[in-house]
Amino acid sequence: MGKGGSSSSQSSTQNTNVNGTSAISGDNLGVVLSGINDSSINVTATDHGAMKAAENMAKAAMASNTEAIKSNERVIDKSFDFGEKSLNAVSKTNSEAIDAMKVLAAQSSENTRTALKVAQMAKTHEQTGTAPQMTKVALGVSGALAVGMIALAWSKK
Repeated sequence: MGKGGSSSSQSSTQNTNVNGTSAISGDNLGVVLSGINDSSINVTATDHGAMKAAENMAKAAMASNTEAIKSNERVIDKSFDFGEKSLNAVSKTNSEAIDAMKVLAAQSSENTRTALKVAQMAKTHEQTGTAPQMTKVALGVSGALAVGMIALAWSKK
């Protein structure tokens, strides 16, 4: 018996398709890489149009903030002006009220002195027997003074 021989075969096929063309049209500021095998590529790209737009936005924001600050300053100034005017008006009103109270106090003091004189006269006339007539006079004078005080107080309001 005979021995036969041994045989083996091995086959490997590797296909790499490389196309080195690219078609770009229009305004393209990017980067196109084509047909590169087994490479490490580091690319840094800046879109200058976007940077210009960002700069314009930043400038507009700063201008807007400046206008807002100026507007706030005007509001604060007007608020202080209003507060000062209000304070002056209240101060004037208080001063006028104090002056009116002084006049009323002086008038009240004068009325009291007059009433005391009338009472003293009534006491004197009581001793002479003319008290009822003096009582009427005292009441009349007191009533006139009271009406005068009320009229004075009313005119100051």
